[in-house]
Amino acid sequence: MDRQRLVTLLQESQIPDTQRVKAVTAELQKNFYSKPESLLLLIEVICTNDDVNLRQQAAVQAARLVPKYWEKIPADQKAGVRQHLVEATMKEQNPRSRHAESRVIAGIAGLDLDADDNAWPELIPSLFTLASNAAEVSHREVGSYIIYAILEENPTPFADKVRQLLTLFTDAIKDPQSRDVRVNTMMSIGAVLMLIEPEEDDAVVAAVQNLVSPMVNVLKDAVENNDDERTKQSFEVFQQFLAYEPVLLGPHLRDLMAFMAGDLAANKNADDEVRCQALAFLAQAVRYRRMKVQAMKDMGAQLTLKSMEILTEIDDDEDEDDITPARAALSLLDQLASDLPPRQVIVPLLDALPTFASSADAGFRKAGVLALGTVAEGAPDFVSTQLKMIMPVVIRLLNDPDSGVRHTALIGLTRIADEMAEELSDDRDALVQAILNNIQAASVATSDAGVAKKNVEIMRCACAALDALASGFDSAVMQKYGPELITPIGNLLAHPDFKVKGAAAGALGAIAGAMEESFAPYFENTMAALGPFIQIKDSEDELDLRSGVCDAMGRIATAVGPQKFQPYVMDLMKASEEALNLGNPRLRETSFILWSSLSKVYGKDFAPFIVGVFKGLFDSLEQEEEGLVLDLSEEEKAIFGNDGSKKTAGQGEETMDDDDFEEEDDDDWADYGVTPEAMEKEVAVEVLGDVVTHACGLAEISQYLEKALESITPLIEHNYEGCRKAAISTLWRSYARVFELFEEQTGSKWEPGFPPTQVPSETLVKLGEIVATATLKLWPDEIDRNVVTEINRNVAATLRACGPAILTQDKMVEQTITVLTTIVTRSHPCQQDLGDEDEQDVEGGSSEYDWVVVDTALDVIIGLAAAMGSQFGELWKIFEKPVMKFASSQENLERSTAVGVLAECSAHMGAAVSPYTPAILKLLLKRLTDVDPETKSNAAYATGQLIYNSTDANTYLPSYTDILSKLEPMLSIDHARIKDNATGCVCRMIISHPDRVPIADVLPVLVGLLPLKEDFEENTPVYECLYKLYEANESTVQSLTPKLIGVFEKVLSPPEAQLQDETRQLVQRIVQSLFKAKPELFQGHEQVLKLAGAA
Repeated sequence: MDRQRLVTLLQESQIPDTQRVKAVTAELQKNFYSKPESLLLLIEVICTNDDVNLRQQAAVQAARLVPKYWEKIPADQKAGVRQHLVEATMKEQNPRSRHAESRVIAGIAGLDLDADDNAWPELIPSLFTLASNAAEVSHREVGSYIIYAILEENPTPFADKVRQLLTLFTDAIKDPQSRDVRVNTMMSIGAVLMLIEPEEDDAVVAAVQNLVSPMVNVLKDAVENNDDERTKQSFEVFQQFLAYEPVLLGPHLRDLMAFMAGDLAANKNADDEVRCQALAFLAQAVRYRRMKVQAMKDMGAQLTLKSMEILTEIDDDEDEDDITPARAALSLLDQLASDLPPRQVIVPLLDALPTFASSADAGFRKAGVLALGTVAEGAPDFVSTQLKMIMPVVIRLLNDPDSGVRHTALIGLTRIADEMAEELSDDRDALVQAILNNIQAASVATSDAGVAKKNVEIMRCACAALDALASGFDSAVMQKYGPELITPIGNLLAHPDFKVKGAAAGALGAIAGAMEESFAPYFENTMAALGPFIQIKDSEDELDLRSGVCDAMGRIATAVGPQKFQPYVMDLMKASEEALNLGNPRLRETSFILWSSLSKVYGKDFAPFIVGVFKGLFDSLEQEEEGLVLDLSEEEKAIFGNDGSKKTAGQGEETMDDDDFEEEDDDDWADYGVTPEAMEKEVAVEVLGDVVTHACGLAEISQYLEKALESITPLIEHNYEGCRKAAISTLWRSYARVFELFEEQTGSKWEPGFPPTQVPSETLVKLGEIVATATLKLWPDEIDRNVVTEINRNVAATLRACGPAILTQDKMVEQTITVLTTIVTRSHPCQQDLGDEDEQDVEGGSSEYDWVVVDTALDVIIGLAAAMGSQFGELWKIFEKPVMKFASSQENLERSTAVGVLAECSAHMGAAVSPYTPAILKLLLKRLTDVDPETKSNAAYATGQLIYNSTDANTYLPSYTDILSKLEPMLSIDHARIKDNATGCVCRMIISHPDRVPIADVLPVLVGLLPLKEDFEENTPVYECLYKLYEANESTVQSLTPKLIGVFEKVLSPPEAQLQDETRQLVQRIVQSLFKAKPELFQGHEQVLKLAGAA
């Protein structure tokens, strides 16, 4: 092999000539890098060449070839190669080249030291000596970097030398002469963490903890000296600590976070990049150490207020994608709201909001409303309870004289409306007017380029705010606003800016969706205005606009219905299938979403398009996921011998980053982003679930389900949580749809009980096995809260809809109980700090995201009760304690939810609740006077269910008078469903023991509350009670008949949802019986007779 030719090619690869570099690359790959001898030649170049760039290039390529060829080098040559390589590295003066050469040593060491015979026994002892005792600084620098490189390459040779390493690090982290030694040592500390088992060696833990303060000093030094590279390396080590056991940072976490927040993030004199990295660390600390942070007094509040301070620096000209301290502070606020209880984040933010919103400094006003909008997603339930205080501030800022403030207020409003549009009903008039005012002001022509740019942003954001707000308007309300909005929004379709057009299309789609059928008068003109955009494809801007219009048309179709939309379906579907091949990811996804919308609109009539739809979805799910692409120069590509792509498994060797010469495994890359293909698959799987649920009958299921399962099931183990979540959901929804079709085909309906009486089809059993296997693989150990929540929701919904059949799968009942127990005791992996398996019970409540995991698990418990019926009584022994604990919580939401669970489980298990009556009744008697109206309402519902279902009358009858006295004031409280639930409770008490209720006193009050307005479910006990009283010829109900005739007419009239079928029949029988006995009572009430079938 020609050494000189290799040198020449390496030199030529540095020349910026694309064609020549390609030719050089091809020759290097074919004639050199394909042969083991090339490794020795490259090492010779490292050891002998005078050109530092060439030495560096040779080292990079040699490091790549070591795993492939080192074992093939003759054993008698290896010792000499090692010696020359170490000597050359020791002499190397250029830091980058020295690091590259150290990587080659590390690669060889990783193989030699890992071998059974330890082929390089003298290396590690000499490195310890070199790094600790070498007189020359450069030798300590080399020694410390080689140790780091080996640790990162393969730390196992140091597994039994952790204590020695930590002793070495204790001195080296404070090396008085070399920043390189200090930083190399710091990186080595990060690399050695994976070798430490804290529970096995307290001394090692203490040694690591003692290194934290010196490590902070290394970071401080790098920051003070504006050393970007060392600063970045130091931050990365602190980030690494968050991936391992919390005890390793131990008592230093609070001080470290305070340093990051106060000395770095909030320091306006610090470099912006440093501030952003500090904020990123804080966000990750909140994410992965949320329980620890929650336990730190005032830490949540301090971080919230610091973030708001930093946010005041936001610049009107900032792009949303810019990474600035202000944008990083927004990310931290988002993380705080998602992971900490509202009282630690939202409360201090709201306390500060009036000061920020009324400041003379526009930056503070912007910061206040942006912060508010950002935290709304993380704590929507709490924020919605504070709207009376919040919305006047938002409305004032929407009308602020400063256009930048109005712009941010529109963004803040959009985020709030995304989470709680229905709750904004009291302020609709002011909000719609403010949005229209902003559109009007932004439409004024101007020659100022800056003002014109801001106007475009305001128009986009105004449309986005309307889009979000409209989702909370019902049809009747939107009929008031629609005509006022459609013209000004429609006019924006003619705006020259493509993004304004797209936002306007989105707003029109939302308006149509809210107006429903009343949008019909505007339908033709709107479709004519949007139509031209559905074919455009000459630029990325046009494709993005086409995407927005596609989405809007799906919403319009949902609004106007299948018949009216029919003339447009064929062309729209054809355009959507074409869109899959235009290379625009967003357009592909909105095409899928359009299919979802149309499948819901047309149901089984969507059949003509099913073939193309499934083909498009399957093609998406089968595409290879390309790795992240590194931004490499042509010279670097020549060195790597490829295009710089980060290869996925099975695609060959990985490339290396020329800046750091680090190899990463695929899992490491998961933290840096999600591939576009993965995000598209997430959407495709969700849409597949929609199409199966809404548009597939038995024929389509037979044709496509097997293929669908083959495409979906592997995604259960995808490293992107969005794919896992979508896949598990679609599996369960597919099962529910097949079960629904099975019941339709057989004419049978499942009944509660376990084991089930219904015999499922073979297809259903096999599908159930696939669904159960996938679920049990994921559910117990999944660390992402959203995925666990989605599993909970689907299991709960399927148990309610399909009954106990799925529970017959192997170990399904046992594993479901186990997982639910870990969740409701807050010990599931998704509820723990990363790396911390100790039970963590922190006072102060939980974040709303954390609570949703528990809440949906409680729904699964209710689902089990619904599916198993009386057999659930045995399982209640397992769940009773945690549910009762929640029902006695200090948190209103936890109490109200748990009391609701008591009610539902009592109803579903029927008489099997009897043994638990004393404990449940004792708790409910307290909750009937709860300070929280929702808890009090649920307690009334639960008390009625307990009395109605329990056979332990000896326990609850002595409390009848007490219960009635507690229910009486509820019958005059207008909050939510309290009146209805109290009415239902009293009626169940009368049904169970009419002799124990003073009917003459109680019944007139109840009748005065009819018909029920809020909770139609409680009509069931109400009319059962009245039926039984009439049947017993009870005098009070007879005297109230004139009043009740009008009530009967109202509940038998629309909406149909007022009464279940059985209850409707009871009411009809009451009317028929009364008419037969006393027809004169019905004079002037002919309509009720028609509704009851009595006339």
